[in-house]
Amino acid sequence: MPPVDDLKVQAFQIFEGLAAKAGIAPETCTCGAEWIKDDSNQRQIVQRYDGRDGASVVLKHVARPWDTDRFTAMLAAHQAACDALDDVPGFSVPQILAAEAGQQAYLMCFAKGDTFLDLCRQAEDHAPLLRRAGGWLAAFHGATLQGTHPFQPRFMVNHLHRLVARVESGARRINGKQRFAAYVGRIADYAPPAQGHAGQIAAKHGDLNGYNLVMAPDETAAFDFSPTTPSPVGYDIARLLQSYTQMVGDLDALPKGHSVPPAAWDAFFEGYTLVPPDDPTVHFLTRVQILTDWNRIQEHGSMANVMRFERIKKIARQAFA
Repeated sequence: MPPVDDLKVQAFQIFEGLAAKAGIAPETCTCGAEWIKDDSNQRQIVQRYDGRDGASVVLKHVARPWDTDRFTAMLAAHQAACDALDDVPGFSVPQILAAEAGQQAYLMCFAKGDTFLDLCRQAEDHAPLLRRAGGWLAAFHGATLQGTHPFQPRFMVNHLHRLVARVESGARRINGKQRFAAYVGRIADYAPPAQGHAGQIAAKHGDLNGYNLVMAPDETAAFDFSPTTPSPVGYDIARLLQSYTQMVGDLDALPKGHSVPPAAWDAFFEGYTLVPPDDPTVHFLTRVQILTDWNRIQEHGSMANVMRFERIKKIARQAFA
């Protein structure tokens, strides 16, 4: 595997080209911060460059996986979301300044503030932050609504059962596979209320975890969109609420039969007003998200993921109790 330093050199070279394309003199900028993900599945780098004039931009370069068609679709999803929120006060998506799909890289404006999860870690009361998170998602979905469509939970039920079959055949390894399989065996119990429900359909962020949402005093922004098709809004809601619960939620305040602490759930839906807090598709998809994250967390063995897995198991025990 190439050393990380090579990735940094490559990123700077890409930055020089994209900066010039965006009308920025690269020699006037310095790298103020960077984040690298380098494992068997992903190899990417994100860097913040600070200009002498005080303005900052962000470079993202994806070296692996290499799929220029998917990368192009991701850029299109980001740009469409940026356009959708262009005139919405307080909620935004950073503007892309320059991009090169052939290098799987783009340069965008820097969104000032702290991530939603970092702010939650600093605050005793998470309710105002959850309301703002709900507000951003409601603005995004509201600007891209495409009507309603009867929800069909069988697709996710069947997907999870196929996953269990792969685990039982040895094609997929999952820690705690027996307990995982038992919860999958119960997921269909939560499907009937959602079956046929006329759910709202809108553009889908695709990976709205708490690190992809940044908050400043007067602005909330999101980034890292996935190339997706319009979908039930519950998918993004479930992703964000489980990211919150798994990373910073008060699990001592999680009663049996709940997938998210009730106070956090209520606060989020004070900001998210497109569907009510008792929407059956959201309740179903939040449990699906727990199992989806259980499956994904096994790919990496870092201490942070070990700790998150323990929290996921506790959430699952309560949600499926």
